Amino acid sequence: MKRKNDNSKSIEAVPAEALFKQKTLTGNVDVRVDGSILSLTHLDKVYWPDDGYTKGDLLKYYFNVAEYNLPYLKDRPLILKRFPNGIAAQPFFQHDLENHPDFVETVALDMEVGHTVHYAVCNNLASLLYLANLGTIPQNPWMSRTDDVHKPDWIALDLDPKKTDFTVVCEVAVTIKALLDDLGLKAYPKTSGSSGIHIYIPIKRAYDFDQTVSFADMIATVISNENPQIATRERMPAKRKKGQVYVDHLQNSYGKSIAGPYSVREKPGAPVSAPLEWDEVEKAKISIRDFTIETMPKRLARIGDLFKAVLNGKQSLERATEKIKRRLH
Repeated sequence: MKRKNDNSKSIEAVPAEALFKQKTLTGNVDVRVDGSILSLTHLDKVYWPDDGYTKGDLLKYYFNVAEYNLPYLKDRPLILKRFPNGIAAQPFFQHDLENHPDFVETVALDMEVGHTVHYAVCNNLASLLYLANLGTIPQNPWMSRTDDVHKPDWIALDLDPKKTDFTVVCEVAVTIKALLDDLGLKAYPKTSGSSGIHIYIPIKRAYDFDQTVSFADMIATVISNENPQIATRERMPAKRKKGQVYVDHLQNSYGKSIAGPYSVREKPGAPVSAPLEWDEVEKAKISIRDFTIETMPKRLARIGDLFKAVLNGKQSLERATEKIKRRLH
């Protein structure tokens, strides 16, 4: 892990707590966050034109949920998807982060022969606000941490409906839960924040990405084989049958990422990737639009972090792998 050197600013800055208590944020403001000073710019720029939400609203949300959001970003390389002109304009992906302040950490990874990438790592509130100020709406962490990037902490299944009703997504999720229960594995659901559901299976850091992709592939195969009317492994939407949900296991590959818990998404309404209780999924009476930058802080204050078990769940895959192989034959 390395830090970029940065010349500290000797300027007056507004405490972040005071800034984000304001109802409306405008212009450019220098803020102090835990001893660091950063410049927040164009706070009144509209990022969600249909809803009127601004860049300032995005920053305020991340400030308010940071204690819940940061544990899922800590020590993980991030792939930045930047929307400097809001969701109606063309975004771009940024893997290599240069010329950043010293409170933002990076990790240098050799992604190809002769090509080193310096990925951003978000380990503190100042970094989170800095990245959001760049127009990084979703926070997309790797599934592994910087001390051993080849050993993931969890497996994630991405249920992608593509115009299929969300109740069917919930049905597929419950079917996956039943399979994982049979395999002796605990899993935790959250909305993708877009149109689907993510299911996380926390694991020991004893497996590489080839092993986790293989295990996720077996889950997707069993689910699609046994429930062909609602589940498929077909990636191409045009080739899917009507009503099928794609069980995407490929996001478990090395260097891939998905939107983390409590991440804002670049969709109308400013939805958030919201951890769920299985009871909510089973009842299928929820909507992606129930969880937004306005409603998520209130939900967190009421029920807390439903996903925290993911951070400490160290499950083994050996027995589950043997059981699912028998189910495939």
